[in-house]
Amino acid sequence: MGSSPSKSRGINRAKGYEWSGDIKLISYLGLGDFDQEFDIFMEHMNNDDISSVSIYTTPLSETFWTNWIFYHAYVVFCTKTDTETYWWSLEKNGEALILQMSRNIEDVRDKIEGQRRIKKYPNYWKPLLNTSDSSGISFRELYKYMIVDTDQLNIKYNFSSENCKKFAKIVFDKIARNKTWYYFI
Repeated sequence: MGSSPSKSRGINRAKGYEWSGDIKLISYLGLGDFDQEFDIFMEHMNNDDISSVSIYTTPLSETFWTNWIFYHAYVVFCTKTDTETYWWSLEKNGEALILQMSRNIEDVRDKIEGQRRIKKYPNYWKPLLNTSDSSGISFRELYKYMIVDTDQLNIKYNFSSENCKKFAKIVFDKIARNKTWYYFI
């Protein structure tokens, strides 16, 4: 079903949560050569249209009563070629923007950097689909919007204001054809 991720590119690998202003690219293509996988990413970014987009959420804590307030939100979108479907997740955390790519939705929806998003023994918290829509923009348009137009790489993470939820809203609202996403807190 899934595969292990390749090394990331373009990230300050310092431990902790210090904003690096980078995009961390995680590939689950399993080719073993990240440069080749990066070339595949660039090809898709330059040529593909985004066909659908969704917002998923996962709890930040394993404590039930806090999950409706404290949760992580991220965007999953799909691109299709004549022969293949690719799945992508895009999200913001305290270190960087994280872009994951795979041929399997489970890799980008259920994992972050190769690990399950949150565990509670013996059960695993499954990501919750919040909303979804079709799309009418290209991957290149999304990249331009995020990097050039809104300068997301230079907006430092802030838990209360410039957080994963706000970032997911910006991305979803740009990609979605008909919907916008509203979140609480």
